[in-house]
Parts: sequence; structure tokens; C-alpha cells
Amino acid sequence: MIIAGLPLRNRSMRRAATAAVAGLATITIAGIIAPADARKSPDKKPIEILQSRPAGPPVMAIVSLRDQRVTVYDADGWIMRAPVSSGRKGYETPAGIYSVIQKEAEHYSNLYDDASMPFMQRITWSGIALHAGALPGYPASHGCIRMPEFMAENFFKTVSTGTPVTITN
Repeated sequence: MIIAGLPLRNRSMRRAATAAVAGLATITIAGIIAPADARKSPDKKPIEILQSRPAGPPVMAIVSLRDQRVTVYDADGWIMRAPVSSGRKGYETPAGIYSVIQKEAEHYSNLYDDASMPFMQRITWSGIALHAGALPGYPASHGCIRMPEFMAENFFKTVSTGTPVTITN
């Protein structure tokens, strides 16, 4: 069994990894993870980006559309958390289970006026990606998931292609 590019050779490692992933999904569905509210205006308070500890091998990222928040987990729990701005009305970010399929540190949009998309990590071939961008405190993108630049850069450096990304309502 392989999770996030890491071979899990023995039964106890596989069992622990499976339990961690199942536990994270249960916590997310139950709404136990309660991230801070997204900011209404960029002038009110600085963006809060949290890192709980140095990162181990990542297992997954979960994006909450309701809370406008991304949390990255490794096998021992969450390692990074930050606000996001997802797709606005008419360009809604689709909920689902994806994986990082392409990474490009300096990318420009093919669809939207050659817009800069630093630390782009594509999760669909139809144009949905995670990348650094403006965070007004509400859904405002054309479907991508914008993150603070510091978070986007750390996320980009931490994950590899194949890393699962779950987008929840």
C-alpha cells in the first residue's frame, strides 16, 4: 500500500495510516474541525496562517468551502491551516475528492487574461487549481482555490503530485 507516495511496508503502518485518513474524514464530516472565521475585509486584521509543528510526509489537504479554509494533514495530524478564497457565484469550486496532478511554481492562466497563479497546483484538467492569490474574505475566484502566498509556497514545497485534496461544502 502507498499513501502520498510513501510505501507502507508493514501491516501496522498500513493500519495506522488507514485509521488516520478515516479519522480525518470523520472529523471533517462531523464538523469538529472549527477553523477561524474568514476575514470580511483585508484591512481589519492580518491573515492568520497556522503551522502546528514541522511537517512529516503529507497525507492530504482538506478545503472547506463553507469556512473558506484549507488544512493540510500528515499521518500525525494537521500541519498547516490558512484561509482561502474559492469560486464565486457562477464559477463555484466543485466539491469532491481530487489529487494534485500538476505543479508549476510560476504559472499564468490560459483562460483569464494571463493572470498570475504563483505556486499553482492543478487538481483538474478543466482549470481548478490551488495557488497564491487575493483573499477578500469570501468566494471571489473563477473556481480556483486562492491561498495566502506564504501558505501557497509552503504547500507547494511540502506536497507532491498525487497528494489527495478533498473539497467539502
